[in-house]
Amino acid sequence: MILADLRFALRSLARVPVLALAAIGSLTLGIATAAVVFSLVNAAVLRPPPFEAADRLAVLNITQRTPAEGLFRQRWSWPRFQRLAQGVTSFERVGSSTNAVLTLTGDGPPEPVPVEFVSSGYLAVLRAPITLGRAFGTEADRPGADPSVILGQDLWRRRFGADSGVLGRVVQLNGVALTVIGVAGPGFAGVSGLARAWAPASVAPLTSYPGYLTNNENFITAIGRLGPGVTLAQAEAELAVLGPRIHAEIPSEADTPEDRFSATAMALNDARVDGVTRRALTLLAGAVAVLFLIACANVASLLLGRAEARRREIAIRLAVGAGRRGLVRLLLVEGAVIAGVSGLLGSLLTAWVLVAVRIPPTLARGRNFYGAVGEFAVPSMDWRVLLFVVAASAASVLVFGLVPALQSTRADVATALRGGSRAGGRAVNLREMAVGLQVALSVVLLVGCGLLLTSYRRLRAQPLGIDPTNLLTFMIRPSDAAYPPAAAPALLDRVLAEIARVPGVTAVTVDGCTPLTMQCARAGLRIVGRGEMAAEPPVVQRHYVAPGHFATLGIPLLRGREITAADRSGAPLVAVINEAAAERFWPGQDPIGQRIWFEDAPVFGSADSSALVVGVAGNVAYQPLDDQPVQPDFFTPYPQFTYPSRMVMARTAGDPATFAEPIARAVERADPGLALFDVQTMEQRAQLSWSKQTAQTAFFITVAGIALMLAVGGVYAVTAYYLVSRMREIGVRIALGAPARRVIGASVGRTVRIGIAGG
Repeated sequence: MILADLRFALRSLARVPVLALAAIGSLTLGIATAAVVFSLVNAAVLRPPPFEAADRLAVLNITQRTPAEGLFRQRWSWPRFQRLAQGVTSFERVGSSTNAVLTLTGDGPPEPVPVEFVSSGYLAVLRAPITLGRAFGTEADRPGADPSVILGQDLWRRRFGADSGVLGRVVQLNGVALTVIGVAGPGFAGVSGLARAWAPASVAPLTSYPGYLTNNENFITAIGRLGPGVTLAQAEAELAVLGPRIHAEIPSEADTPEDRFSATAMALNDARVDGVTRRALTLLAGAVAVLFLIACANVASLLLGRAEARRREIAIRLAVGAGRRGLVRLLLVEGAVIAGVSGLLGSLLTAWVLVAVRIPPTLARGRNFYGAVGEFAVPSMDWRVLLFVVAASAASVLVFGLVPALQSTRADVATALRGGSRAGGRAVNLREMAVGLQVALSVVLLVGCGLLLTSYRRLRAQPLGIDPTNLLTFMIRPSDAAYPPAAAPALLDRVLAEIARVPGVTAVTVDGCTPLTMQCARAGLRIVGRGEMAAEPPVVQRHYVAPGHFATLGIPLLRGREITAADRSGAPLVAVINEAAAERFWPGQDPIGQRIWFEDAPVFGSADSSALVVGVAGNVAYQPLDDQPVQPDFFTPYPQFTYPSRMVMARTAGDPATFAEPIARAVERADPGLALFDVQTMEQRAQLSWSKQTAQTAFFITVAGIALMLAVGGVYAVTAYYLVSRMREIGVRIALGAPARRVIGASVGRTVRIGIAGG
């Protein structure tokens, strides 16, 4: 019976190819758009991270509750993590990781490699596949253990030609010889989603941070796998008891005497997704749901018109004894054919879009856990997306097919058989209601899109405070062990001198961050002579920069002087502040000549080693443009104190991208172990900083545009049908002398009425 209905439905639709194509086209757009957005939601929220039994994984955190800020999460120091690993029982195992970028040398040019420093249990917690060799043993956690490394699959294939003899080979990372003991399986990139190699925690003091195993600073991510039968709630209850014990044994630094410390856990699938991403996807999903309803309403209006044209056919079937239930089923099968074809085409269109459209990294990577936990939110066509397409197609049949089917089978048999018309009756009113709904929903989307565009335009109009043209930016990451802060200025002297010799480089400077990157150092500010600030110092942004920094970036100097070559080690300590700092801390005063220092700073760390404010520069947007971009900034000369890992910014005479290679050679001359990391022009960084808003706005514009197109099509279809159904009446009116103006006005008035009702 269903097969017979299916054959009839195909023949019936073939007789009205224009209507069938219009309905399939409308629904395909609606389903494909909804599926694309669902793929984003699926990747960011529903799809588990790419680890075996990922639902059993949790991120563990220290919690600190303060009277001012409430509860917030922290990571762990190595001593605290060791105490955690010894005391926790709810997890079958816990592991730790810390992100770093080390320079790989030998067998080719220097190359920056994202590395995770991990505890011995980390790979077992994630059940990481090992293609060659073995994982780390427990001895790797101890200081003095043999330095070793596990290579990622991609790095092994690209750099070492997939050579199985790589085991036992010695490689150089930040100048330290490490023995390769294993190769990770395909697709494994650690909990950060970025790692291309893994080294034990005992290697971190040799290659990166000397105090990794001893300092009590919270920068280590802890992840655990729940034990058999243990729930996350039970694990949280244990951590609530264990956390205060760890704090009592190895105290965390408190902001106030009232602070309370504990520990907790969060499912990895919850921890990985940034709240900003969730809100943006929820808003986008709501817009697409509206678009899907518009597409269904469009198809419903087309089928209602089709039903009116088939009144006589339906009446004959009823007159010869056909049951109403069978006719409803027949008409629903026609709708199912439209939905099925639309679902198939929508799946193909979705797959094409997901390949063709590149999701910006800032949309799929938020600010959670300082990037230590990857979001694993790159959309793809998987079984969940296909299941969504099937469900959307099935739901659409009920949305657009049921009302036309029921309406068609309510025909007045006698009137229909006599050829009477009901064009002005209930069916047309239902079509007008459907199209009016389309218009109304489209107006909602267009208004929302307009508001979003206004916000986006305001975002793009905000000044950066610098001249981003012809500016190449990159990071160097020398080993903190090889270059402690005392040796860092001499290294930067060599690096900047070699870069300055490159033909076409007109100026060069360094900083800990570039504008719009969220990576600036922060410190508590103290102002000499301000006793009222003794309790809780305000946190400000810190920059260790080169002479001529402001001129290099095009930052205007408002008062005083720049940092110069005379501001070196042994010279009086100086600082330049930005206008926001001057307005906040010295409102209505001249800050030139004031003295400042920074709490817990290695230099500038007390009133006796305070810096003299010598200049005020213009504001620069160092934070994202949608999140308080301008904050108080304090700049000090790097020769007086700096860390070795720095962002380098070189002003060039031409296209800055063409200078990357000669500048890389210049940096290598300064130190053969250095590589350029995160090489981008400043204009690229600016584009990337608002790429999340650009993508969101583009998505909304696309959705609103499709909705408007469908609504216009729906209004046109109803108007066209009205004119066709009234063709005889219009002809009679014209024959009787009715002016064309009145006939056109009556027809257009119906369209206007639909538009006004929807608006």
